[in-house]
Parts: sequence; structure tokens; C-alpha cells
Amino acid sequence: MINLVDYYQKHPGQLAACMGQCSAAFQAALENHHHGLTPEACDFYHTIETRDGIYQGDWDLRGHEDEYLGHQVFEGRRVVELGPASGWLSAYMARRAADLVVFDLPFGAGPELVPHPDADMDQVTASGIRSVTRLRNSWWFTKRALGFRATAVYGDIYNPPADIGRFDIAVFGAILLHLSNPFRALQQIAEITSETIVVTDVHSASVAAGMPTAVAFNPTPPPNGHVHWWALSPSVVVHMLALCGFTDAVVTHHTPERMSERPPMFTVVARRRAKLLSGTQRQSM
Repeated sequence: MINLVDYYQKHPGQLAACMGQCSAAFQAALENHHHGLTPEACDFYHTIETRDGIYQGDWDLRGHEDEYLGHQVFEGRRVVELGPASGWLSAYMARRAADLVVFDLPFGAGPELVPHPDADMDQVTASGIRSVTRLRNSWWFTKRALGFRATAVYGDIYNPPADIGRFDIAVFGAILLHLSNPFRALQQIAEITSETIVVTDVHSASVAAGMPTAVAFNPTPPPNGHVHWWALSPSVVVHMLALCGFTDAVVTHHTPERMSERPPMFTVVARRRAKLLSGTQRQSM
């Protein structure tokens, strides 16, 4: 029997290899660990609709999945979803993709935090770890309730497991704003993605009135500001992806109609047109 808590304590945060996470036995252990979860043990980021009822989340993407994902075709593709939250989009892609892998923070880890001098950062850190755990619970609750197939891998997005394999498509659903180094995250995942990267994010008022390539650092006050590192314009995302070798980009703009506040969003779908040089090749130039 695999002891998951012990496993992630021995390999905290920066897991440089899957070390068996993709195996059937490990996935079964994850399923067993999350078996019997109730909604009370979950924080729902997405609104989840099941046969037993609707579980309300902050983001209601029902009927908006195709626009959110840039009208991307997933059939026959191997897909990695970075930061799957409560799994509503996971379910949508899993019904179409040949293989879906979701990648998220490991057990015992919390989100990257923007330090604020007036905050009790130990308390904020503990709260973040609890939130990540409850969010992970919601993904497994959704997976069981909706019955979709996906492989879950947990590790460091800045140092993804070397043995996770390659993907046709990578999807970043509103997570770049939560990362201290969004370019490095894109760069690392680009190196294991062959065809397409999809990035969706929120149009922020912090950059809407600025230059097309505007970036705002930590635009939101606490408590949300602890996990809101950046506001990025679509052009910034396009430029980042181009530097990663994904130079053929299309930007679409959309709004989830089921959400009362109707947040303006954008999606960048970028396709690889240039082969990235390996680290060794870059050093020799």
C-alpha cells in the first residue's frame, strides 16, 4: 500500500521525477486516498453540475468551455492541464482527449505567496495549504461524480517531472497570475509540448488602460493579493509564448455568461513554429 502523505513528505514540493506517480498503482492509491469525499471537505473553484446536484463555485464555466479553451480541438491528443482547480474543464477535455494529465501542487504545499509586511505570513501560509488541500479534494470529488478519466501528477511547475513524457497540447487556465515567474512556467512546459499551448486569463483593469504590452505587479490588495502576483495583457502572453517557440498565436476575447459579474477574459492559442534549442545547444552558441 502506497502511503501518499509519507511519499510527498519525503519528496516535498520540487519533485524532479514522477517516480511512479503515473503508474496504475499510484493512481489507485490517489483514488483510494480521496475516496468518500463529501462536498463539505471541498472548496469549489468551478461550479460543478452532477446528477446529484449543483455545487456552486466562484467560476461558473458551464456552456462556456469551448470559448474558454480557445475552440481548441483535443480529439486524439495527449493533453496536460496545469492547475486543474475543481475539474470542470478537466471533465470537458477528458471526454475529448486521447489522454489527459493534470498537474498541480503536491500534498503539503501551498500557493506561492506575495509577501506583505503587515500580514502574518505564517498564518497566510497555513491558510494557503488548507485551501490547496480542499481544492484538490474538489477535483477528486468531481472526477468521481462525473466519471471522467485522467492521470493526476503533483510537483513543481518550474521543474516538471522529467519522466512525465511529452504532450501535444498544454493548457494554462487562469494560473499565470498566481505564479511569481510565469515565463519560466511557460518555458518549462513548452519544452515538453509539441503542438499547442492554450493560455486563458482575466482582463485586468490594472493593464486595460495602459500599453498593449502592459504588466502590473501585485495589482490586488490582501487577502487576494497574497496569491495575485501579476496582471498580464494578451500581448505579453503572446510575446512570452513566441520566445518559447510558439510563434503562431490567435487571441480571442470572451465573457462567461452564467457569471453575474461577467469577468472579461482572453485566451491565447499558440502553435509551435520553431524548434526550441536544448539547454546544451543554447550554451554552445
